[in-house]
Amino acid sequence: MARGIERLVEKNVGLAAMRARLKSGPGDEAKEGPRLPVITFSREPAAGGTTIARSVADALGFACWDQQLLTRIAEQAHVVESVLANVDERVNSSVHDFVRSLLVGDAYSQDNYRTTLTKVVGSIALNGAAVIVGRGGHFILGPQRALRVRVVCAFDERVRRMMYRDGISEADATRRVRELGSTIKTFMKHHFGQDVTAPHHYDLIINSGEFDVHQSTDLVVAAYQAKFRRPSITMVPPRSEVNAAAGRDVRQGDLAETA
Repeated sequence: MARGIERLVEKNVGLAAMRARLKSGPGDEAKEGPRLPVITFSREPAAGGTTIARSVADALGFACWDQQLLTRIAEQAHVVESVLANVDERVNSSVHDFVRSLLVGDAYSQDNYRTTLTKVVGSIALNGAAVIVGRGGHFILGPQRALRVRVVCAFDERVRRMMYRDGISEADATRRVRELGSTIKTFMKHHFGQDVTAPHHYDLIINSGEFDVHQSTDLVVAAYQAKFRRPSITMVPPRSEVNAAAGRDVRQGDLAETA
């Protein structure tokens, strides 16, 4: 019993240290040593990649950057988030940009978005100890600065999850999954000149149809340790603590919650 308490204290101290390192300023890096590398997640629509990313962030005590990226980009660019939503992981025509500029009084183009996105992702990576979801983070940072993860799943299963998540028909879910996949693929090709589906862009590819959230989390943590040779990062909390931190029980069905 006593040893169990000691392990729990050691684990919590380790998590606190990583969180403190994340919050520290750039001037503190020389005192504390290199920042912990980040993890990037690419995901097929409705494959559950965002759910797994959040679980990994909870397990390691890392910050998870998903929609929060839009907030930070909006702050940096002095643009409202509703405008950014039009260019987030999608490519619009020049006509669309022009019409939007008339409506909001300030055009925010794809190039503006990419420039600010690159700066924000670079800043997050500099601080370290973070999980970055989508937005081409793996292309921006490259293999040396991040563990690059992609989450995939069979098309039929993703359609089923979309139906369950959004309460829509099979036909609508099928169309939605295809449209989202095409939109993201076009975005990555336009901004980074790369095929987001090519496997050589990733260190780890997980099929969420075969591995649940817990198993996927363990795989990512193990890959992170192996890639960056950090055996000290072994403080993945017990499942009950992960679930408590998330405010809910994480089950296989939650993969349908988000792409």
